[in-house]
Amino acid sequence: MIRQQLVHSVADCTSQTAQRLRSRIDQARSPQELWLLRNDAFQVISQQHDQSIAAERINDLIQCFEGWLEPKQLVRIKHQTPSRQATQG
Repeated sequence: MIRQQLVHSVADCTSQTAQRLRSRIDQARSPQELWLLRNDAFQVISQQHDQSIAAERINDLIQCFEGWLEPKQLVRIKHQTPSRQATQG
């Protein structure tokens, strides 16, 4: 289920990097290895869409990892919306 959800999160990403990532997801041997690929997924999704969509998709995966990883590892990606960035910069 974790593998399927991670693949689904990048399903609409069409770059060569996304294709390589899908291959790495297929080859991962444990939930821990899949967890480590979420940063790569974030980058692929960000390139295809934007960082807020990427953060939302990656954060949605956390529930899949519950029970497989230590709770302290299950950290959400924090992302500021563009309007907040503009007012803080």
